[in-house]
Amino acid sequence: MIDYKKILNDYIPDNDENLRLKDIEDNIIKELKDIILSKSIDAEPVSVGSYSKGTNLKNSDLDIFIVFSKKYSKKDMESIGLSLGHSVLRNGVEKYAEHPYVSGYVDNTKIDIVPAYRIENGQRIVSTVDRTPLHTKYVIENTNDVLRNDIRLLKIFMKANNVYGSEAAKSGFSGYLCELLVINFKSFENVIKYFSKLKGRLLIPESSGKRFNEPVVIIDPVDPTRNAGAAVSLENLSRMKIASRLFLLYKDESFFYPKDENPRYHNRGTCIYIITLKRPDIIDDIIYPQVFKFERQIFNIADRYGFMPVSSEVSVDKNIEILIEMQRDRLPDVSKHAGPPVDNDEAINFINVWKEKAVRGPYIENDRLYVDSETVIKTFNDALNNELKRIDIGKNLNPLKNNIKIIKYKDEKFKVAEKFFSKDLFH
Repeated sequence: MIDYKKILNDYIPDNDENLRLKDIEDNIIKELKDIILSKSIDAEPVSVGSYSKGTNLKNSDLDIFIVFSKKYSKKDMESIGLSLGHSVLRNGVEKYAEHPYVSGYVDNTKIDIVPAYRIENGQRIVSTVDRTPLHTKYVIENTNDVLRNDIRLLKIFMKANNVYGSEAAKSGFSGYLCELLVINFKSFENVIKYFSKLKGRLLIPESSGKRFNEPVVIIDPVDPTRNAGAAVSLENLSRMKIASRLFLLYKDESFFYPKDENPRYHNRGTCIYIITLKRPDIIDDIIYPQVFKFERQIFNIADRYGFMPVSSEVSVDKNIEILIEMQRDRLPDVSKHAGPPVDNDEAINFINVWKEKAVRGPYIENDRLYVDSETVIKTFNDALNNELKRIDIGKNLNPLKNNIKIIKYKDEKFKVAEKFFSKDLFH
C-alpha cells in the first residue's frame, strides 16, 4: 500500500514556507499596486502559477503577471511592464520568451514579473501568456484540497520519471497539463490507470485528434482553439505509459523519487564522437531547438556518408555538447556507387561519365549499373568539417562554427557522455 501522505510530506511546502511565500508575494503586489496607482497606469498585478493555485511543491517560484488594458500598444505594454518589474526587483534581469519579462530573487525565491494583456474567456489573445491568468482562475474554480494534492502527486510522479516540464529542453508535461488531467479524471490514480491502458495518442476529448496532429492533444478549456499538450514529445508520452504500467504492477514508492544517476561506462565497440562549442548567452527555449536541429544534421551527415550512426545525445550547460555514436568513423578506400537501371535513359550517360575514372566498372548486378570509385572523404572528422561550411545550424549557432571542436571520445568527463551512459528505463 502506497503511503501518499508520506510522499506529499516529503515534497510539499510546510507552513513556514507557505507563510514566507505569501509575505513575499503580498509585499510585491502591494508595491506594484502603489506604483501603478501613483502613475495612473491602467493595469493590475495578479498572482498566477502553481503557488496561487495551491498545487506548488517545495522551493517553487512565484509568478506575478501585470495585466494591462488593451488600449496600450504591445511596445508600451512591454516597456511599462519591464519598468514596473525593475521597480520591485532591484537586482532583476530582463529575460525574453515571446516577449520580455523581469526575473529576480527575493529571500532566495525566484520571482518572474511578466507583462500581459487583460482578457476574458473567449477574447482573442495578443500573446500566449495572456491566457495564464485565465488558467489560474480555471484551476482554482475546478479543484479542492483533495484534487490539489492529487495534482501534486502527479507532478511528483512525472518529475521522478523524467517526463515533467514543457520547456524546449524537456518536451514533457507542464504543471497546467497535470492540473487538467487530474481535473478531468478526478484523481491521481485514475490518471495513472488511464495512461497504463492508453494505446496510441492521448486525446481529450477523443474528437480533438481530427484538428491536431501532436502525440498529446488536450484542448485548453479556456481556449478551445489551443492544444495545451502540443509541447509533449512522443517519447515522453511513451515513457509515461510505461511508468504508469510499471507503477501499477509493483506499487512501489520509489516511483516518486528520482533514481540516482549511475553512468555505466563501458566499451561498446563503436566509435563515439563529441562535438562541442561554447553556449551563446540566450534562453533555453531559443537555444534548444537549434541544438536539436544541429544534432539531427550531424546524425544525417554520418548516415549519408556511410558511417552508420547508431544513436546520439545532447547536453546544454556552459557548453553545448552533442554526442554521436557510429559503427565506424573511417570509410574504405573504395566505395560502391549505384547507377541507374540498364533500361533507364540515363544508363549510357552513366557509363560515359564513369568509364575512365572508376576504380572498377561500370558493371552490372541484376538490372542495375554500378561502379567502384575512390573514396574522397574517408573520415567522419573530415566529412563533418566539410559539411559544416554549408549547413545552417541555427541563427545563434552559425556565427560559432569556427569554434566547434570535434573530439573522438575515450574516457574524458563530458556531461553528455554521463547522460548517454546513464540512460536507463525507470527503475
